[in-house]
Amino acid sequence: MLLATLGCSALVLGRDTVAGAASTPSLTASIAPAELTHGATFTLVGHLSEGATPLAGLPVELEANPYPYKRWVTVAKGASAADGSFQITAPAPQRNERVRALATMPVRIASAALSVTVDPRVALNAASLGPGRVRLSARISHAVDMPSPPVTARWYLASRGSSTYHLAAVTTTRELPGAVTYASAIVDPPATRFSYRVCLNPRWEAAMGRPAAHGPCPPHGFHLAASAASHGLPRAHAAFEFGGEGRGTPLPPFPNAGGIAAARSYLAERAGRSSFAVVGSTGQLSGLNLHEHFETASVVKVMFLTAYLQMLEGRHRSLGPGDRALLYPMIHESNNNSASAVLGTVGKAAIARVASEAGMRDYAPGVGWWAFTQTSAADQARLFTQLGRLIPSRFYGYARYLMSTIEPQQSWGVPAVARPHWQVYFKTGALPSQGLFNEAALLERGPVSFTVAVFTDGAPSQAYGEETIAGVGRRLLAGSP
Repeated sequence: MLLATLGCSALVLGRDTVAGAASTPSLTASIAPAELTHGATFTLVGHLSEGATPLAGLPVELEANPYPYKRWVTVAKGASAADGSFQITAPAPQRNERVRALATMPVRIASAALSVTVDPRVALNAASLGPGRVRLSARISHAVDMPSPPVTARWYLASRGSSTYHLAAVTTTRELPGAVTYASAIVDPPATRFSYRVCLNPRWEAAMGRPAAHGPCPPHGFHLAASAASHGLPRAHAAFEFGGEGRGTPLPPFPNAGGIAAARSYLAERAGRSSFAVVGSTGQLSGLNLHEHFETASVVKVMFLTAYLQMLEGRHRSLGPGDRALLYPMIHESNNNSASAVLGTVGKAAIARVASEAGMRDYAPGVGWWAFTQTSAADQARLFTQLGRLIPSRFYGYARYLMSTIEPQQSWGVPAVARPHWQVYFKTGALPSQGLFNEAALLERGPVSFTVAVFTDGAPSQAYGEETIAGVGRRLLAGSP
């Protein structure tokens, strides 16, 4: 039990002193617990005396000043006992507050202010839905007069016993009746027994919990020190981060090792210079010539799209007709004029920022023309795994729509061999005069998802380049779940 004891001397609030008084009245108070869960209560205890003489039978009030700390209000009353002591149970506070004891004897005196921290009440659950599917949920009870609009909830997973957590899902909260913020996600567990954490920054954040702990959620993941503890598990970064443990059946990695080896052997025999990278369903990066540099051609337009949607979010703008008139042709038909206009709007620094946020190691801006932007298969495979994080959540559905409805002439390579069994979000790029044909894609089928990027240069013909990319995709998809 936490105990806060402050106010060893009283604060005299009036000037009605008694002439000739030999000593100053004293009012001390403490609270227990000083940190409690929403819905719980606390007790204020203290002592009233004048010098060494207890003051008995005097009324004592418990005053509270709840966040944002604008006004003191009497919330409970009591009286001092024969020995000058008093004990008052407070009503359950809704949010963080400051409290004090107040007595009139005949001067009004108050104890020093004491801080009460009110943590939200959290109920976590992990339910296995079958292989590769565990539903995680969090019900967070909070101050009744502070509903939160939908906010982002980030879910992190770690194998049991590991202190390294990786971002597994990003979802949106909703409010339930009874002042409850609810969040859920369906994830593929990293192991049969695993730990998870959910982090969010709701509207009521400033009013509850330890103020010094408030902060942003980790963007990718984190390493958790085992020394700190919060809600029964170690705490990482943010004020509202909660964790539990679950059980489930993880899906085997996909693409499997045989498919990756077959793609590697196939590509090594093709004409020209080539590479491919896969970030598999378990997050493992593999491929051939992973960091070899290639010109992006139109594949870079996904970075343009991301930067443009980030710009709208930063300006608190919705997606308007003018925005759609630029973005739709840039992706749907790979219109170069639209791409140039988008780049002119966001600027080169915004594209470099996207590259940095995605952890690209091989990015370099194009010289002379944006199609000459330098990248690698590893860069693009990593980028596509993070689009759900990089693109603001309210625009992510639109971005997925664009990348899944590209016109047939631009839908060669992986989409041609993956559909209809897989949902494919992709972008192709070509500089036919150089024999350069590129593609990056995110593939999803039920709980399984992975990304692939294939880059070629020096292909004898466009048909040959397109077949090279399709051949890699065909081998990776062998034995699809």
